[in-house]
Amino acid sequence: MSSPEEDVTTKPDALRVSPEADQVTGRCECCGQISRRVSGTIETADAAVAAYTVWWTVGHVAERGAELDLIIGRWGDGASPSDRFVIRLHHFIAPTGPAVMVQDASLAEGLDRLAAHALRRDDIIGTPRAAEVFALYDAIAQQDARLTELFGAPAPCGHCGPRAERRKLPSRRSRSGARRGRTI
Repeated sequence: MSSPEEDVTTKPDALRVSPEADQVTGRCECCGQISRRVSGTIETADAAVAAYTVWWTVGHVAERGAELDLIIGRWGDGASPSDRFVIRLHHFIAPTGPAVMVQDASLAEGLDRLAAHALRRDDIIGTPRAAEVFALYDAIAQQDARLTELFGAPAPCGHCGPRAERRKLPSRRSRSGARRGRTI
């Protein structure tokens, strides 16, 4: 993946998102709504740079959010899982609107077939890699129309139980590349 110094993957409009699989993975135990998982790839004009998977329960984005795994690194001929790593993001609806935070990733659920390393939150926040991660997230948000519910959900109402309180941190643009209003 290109470094922020090259300014290729830190601009969402320089990335092309290709939506791929879309599947129903089950039903919510409390309300019967379907759980959905979508995936796709992200590339620049020169090469594929990432794959992604997003999953959520339809109708529960406001209460539970959505999980997003980014598999970042080298793809194509001669590439192997050892050339890639996984980053986990949690998308949620804050009182001010949609937000995202970096979480510790794992190689569970078959991700070990795609990547050899799972990065922790501390491996991202405050590093040049943060700008790349948020640019990939922004590109997915802007270009994958299947994710409309994640960005148009109403404010949390709490009707399906308590939700964890999340605090909004000041902008860390100088350290992490996050844009103002991001919750990290």
